[in-house]
Amino acid sequence: MHYQDAIQMTTQGLLLVLMISLPITITSAIVGLLVSLVQAVTSLQDSTVSQALKLLVVTLVIFLAAPWAGSLVLAYAQQAMLAVSR
Repeated sequence: MHYQDAIQMTTQGLLLVLMISLPITITSAIVGLLVSLVQAVTSLQDSTVSQALKLLVVTLVIFLAAPWAGSLVLAYAQQAMLAVSR
């Protein structure tokens, strides 16, 4: 494996991590914003509601996105193994 190959694989790995974590992060931010808006309108200032709802939604998104994320990680691992063996 050459120096440029290592840099390319590292860049692809970091982009993969970004792509996999983006749906979860965006979902958590949107749910947090919506819950905060509802809490501001109703004057409900309990942080447990926000955290519990975010936990539930993020768990659901992880469950739904796991096959997609797993296939991306598997493809990256196969590509990395082929690059190392050259």
